Amino acid sequence: MKQSIKFTIAILVLMLFSNACTNLDETLYSSIDSNEWYSTENECALAMGSAYAGLRYRGTSLWGLYGTEVVTTDEAVLPVHTNGSSLDNNGVWRDLHKHNFTPYQASISASWEICFNTVANCNQIIYQIKNSPAQFDGKEGMIAELRTLRAWALYKALDLFGNIPVNLDFEDTSLPKQITRTEAFNIIEKELLESYPLLQEKPSTDYYGRCTRPVAFAILAKMYLNAEKWIGTPKYNEAIAMCDNIVNGGNYILEGNYADNFIIENEGSREVIWAMPHDRVIGDFGFQMHMYTLHWALLEKYDLQGTWCWNGINMTEAMYDSFDQNDKRIEGWEIGPQFYFNGDPVWGYEGGQLTFTKTVTNLDQSPEGEGVRCFKWEIPQGLSGWETMDNDFALFRYADILLMKAEANMRVNGGVASEEALGLVNQVRERAYGNSNFNYTTATLTLDELLAERGRELAFEEIRRQDLIRFGKWGDAWKFKPASEPYKELFPIPNNVLNANTNLQQNPGY
Repeated sequence: MKQSIKFTIAILVLMLFSNACTNLDETLYSSIDSNEWYSTENECALAMGSAYAGLRYRGTSLWGLYGTEVVTTDEAVLPVHTNGSSLDNNGVWRDLHKHNFTPYQASISASWEICFNTVANCNQIIYQIKNSPAQFDGKEGMIAELRTLRAWALYKALDLFGNIPVNLDFEDTSLPKQITRTEAFNIIEKELLESYPLLQEKPSTDYYGRCTRPVAFAILAKMYLNAEKWIGTPKYNEAIAMCDNIVNGGNYILEGNYADNFIIENEGSREVIWAMPHDRVIGDFGFQMHMYTLHWALLEKYDLQGTWCWNGINMTEAMYDSFDQNDKRIEGWEIGPQFYFNGDPVWGYEGGQLTFTKTVTNLDQSPEGEGVRCFKWEIPQGLSGWETMDNDFALFRYADILLMKAEANMRVNGGVASEEALGLVNQVRERAYGNSNFNYTTATLTLDELLAERGRELAFEEIRRQDLIRFGKWGDAWKFKPASEPYKELFPIPNNVLNANTNLQQNPGY
């Protein structure tokens, strides 16, 4: 059964649709005095849901964080296929992959929007809950939870855009000023350190999809792991401490089957620390990997009604080739002839059986079957229109925490794998292979190999961009992309944002 946060979001979505009615003879039940709305604990809890609801579409959309954090990397490519539908959008996906970034690209604008809309929503709700006459035991915890969600949004903005505006005061209506990355880092760190002692200590059904104490630890671990790159100050020991808080808490394990983290009803995963809940009944666009990656000819196989598929996003050949054929994680990536579930062949549009190949020969005009397709998330049957897939999207997983701790340990150790780092990585490795025959040794586990292992484990999970930058690989040339300049480690601030706030300066190079 989908947990409470999904139902809260569903209620909020229904409220938004109901407010679209224009029959002026009806009583306007949506108009409620703000002093009355936050008069009970339940009303405060429901208000919190609106802060989370804004994450659902842009958080996992190509026209949002998925476009900026996946398409721009060496793991994904979106060629224009000649048949079976296409995903062109005036070349924006090819430009993003080639690091031809501009302040006008929709996914970059939407990534800024999701970050700062979330901050603004949290500011308002924190103010209203603080000033609510309702008194209950969990009130300070609610505020801490919203501060943590706001800190996550600022952490994402810090990662993507560098020097950012920060305003934590709802009553301050002035245009926020841009501050340095170091100043913003310190503010976010302070917010999290002050908030986490008041958060829900352990995962639970009631807190599924919400910011708990381990979520705050995971954000801090990410910040500390990237601190040397972002602010010039190594904080690897701090990263280890935050990972230890999660590991020693004993609340998470590696699922025995890697694929269980990505099945349709994956909210039972004991590996997921924080998930973005998705469910078709809620009615938003959500997570649409089926539309991004499938060929039109597969509509019937998955009983997709009143919709289409864009035959678009593929894993790059180089990333696919990094998998050993004994690695079970490769099963989430589809190549070869396509069949219906009864064994009948699926026919393509260019003659013969539809067959996916790992090689993409031309970004601008690629045959219908070129490219490795993403089947990592189990594709539900019977979706219609623009319905989201039902799979919840993991924002933080325990496997990532283990690999992060190993990396921090290696960096403290001069880039050399210690026995502790080796044991952490091999936990993930053994799950992937089902045995210890492919385990690393201290000689074979280098930082470059750790980056490759992170790529295999966390592919398409909106993590690769940050990893490539931290490992110094972001500017490297790869197929279809020439070497790119260091300034492109940050995205441009969207032009409409600069026009709206004269306190902001564009990032260098744009």
